[in-house]
Amino acid sequence: MARGNNVRSIFTHPGFLVTMVVAVAGWFAAFIGQCVLEAKYKAQGSSGSAVGVQWFGIFLQLIMIIAVCVTLAGDSVGRNRFQVSIFLAITVVFAVLGVNTGIFSDTTYQLAIGAGWLLLAIVDILWLLYFTSEEDAIAFRIFNTGSRGGFSQGVVNGRGQGNGNRASMAHGGAAVSYSGANSYSGGKGGLGQGPAGMSVGDLSQGHHDDGRTPTIGGTSLIDGQGSAEPEYLMKARALYSYSASPDDPNEISFAKGEILDIVDNSGKWWQARKADGTRGIIPSNYMVLT
Repeated sequence: MARGNNVRSIFTHPGFLVTMVVAVAGWFAAFIGQCVLEAKYKAQGSSGSAVGVQWFGIFLQLIMIIAVCVTLAGDSVGRNRFQVSIFLAITVVFAVLGVNTGIFSDTTYQLAIGAGWLLLAIVDILWLLYFTSEEDAIAFRIFNTGSRGGFSQGVVNGRGQGNGNRASMAHGGAAVSYSGANSYSGGKGGLGQGPAGMSVGDLSQGHHDDGRTPTIGGTSLIDGQGSAEPEYLMKARALYSYSASPDDPNEISFAKGEILDIVDNSGKWWQARKADGTRGIIPSNYMVLT
């Protein structure tokens, strides 16, 4: 669910709140220590740099702290986690080099460099474990312990993204299509006015535009009328609470920990049924099969 940039979402997630504070403290310790070391080195009339490539590392680390914060605030983990993970792996290398630069020295400013980079290395590794984990991974679950909300993980959440995010959910020969002004559902599941007539059993690739309604073989996902009744063979538990979009009547809301019946677990959006009989579609990255 796209939430826009909302820094408050980080404060509802203890894991990221704590690591963000530790990262900022470690960065300032390492940065100030490097500045003092460089100043003393220049005061001795020495040429070159006492810190060297760690200047690049310290500013790359700052960029990554900001990038992680923006990614979490914008709830775009699924969209950005690949790039974030790559650069986090690079910052881990610089962090280890930074620890080696100061941790074995006797001066306070060099010890500050080593301690700061050590904190940054720990945080970078924890973030790297999170951004490279799927929803059912141990690291992902541990990091989300105590959180009051979740970040979209594993897939790019599709609300407002255009084509294909909620298309092609099928089970038992019943295809999902989207009916609009230029399409119709026949009595036997004929779909739309396309170049080729598709019947029940054909997997149709639809588009999720405003005003279009998902149907299964001529049957709406939400009205439940018609002869094609899907079989709910799986159950899934909600990892987080989810509020259905007011712009899409086919979505359904659910609470964290709620158990829903699932037709098929393929695709980014699943057809589901709640305990009270309410049916609709739900984002798969908010659920885990039980």
